[in-house]
Amino acid sequence: MTDKKDAAQNNKSDKVMNEISQELGTNTVNRIQEIADETQRLKNTQYQNPQHQQFSQEINCLVNSAREQQMSSQQQLQSTLNQASTNLIDSGRLETLYGNAQRLQQAAQLGISNLQINIEQYKTMIEQMEKDCHQQQVATDTQVVQSLQQAISSMAQAQNSLLQSQAVDKMFDSITKCQDSLAQIEQINQQTK
Repeated sequence: MTDKKDAAQNNKSDKVMNEISQELGTNTVNRIQEIADETQRLKNTQYQNPQHQQFSQEINCLVNSAREQQMSSQQQLQSTLNQASTNLIDSGRLETLYGNAQRLQQAAQLGISNLQINIEQYKTMIEQMEKDCHQQQVATDTQVVQSLQQAISSMAQAQNSLLQSQAVDKMFDSITKCQDSLAQIEQINQQTK
């Protein structure tokens, strides 16, 4: 029964992860197509004056920076969801182990005759607990390896965070330049009236 429960949890988690992965993959392909379309459109753009060109270039820079940040955020979300899925499976397995251990504890408190009468039931419970414990040990060992890999990649993540901070600074700079360009365009418009 526990195996079925674990299998159901694994299937549900896998389904959710697959849906998210497919969505992220589809979004990536769509983003690449958008970039290609945008690049082509930019080549065909006719600028009316230097302010118009500067404004357009700053907006394009802002769009690209925001897109990069969004994609990075989606990747972080995927990683978080993967970890949450693993934790959910572990929690269910450990809850089952705890429940069976409590039942065996109660059986022991009822005395030796109770254990003798229900020996097959208790042997089955212990065998299931052994399987669950083995699965949890494998999962824990895997998590140890993953944690070590994450520790190594933490430096890369810290570097990535610094780059993200710089990208946000660049977005602020682009926004400021867009405001300046719009102010110049507004002045040109007021001078021609």
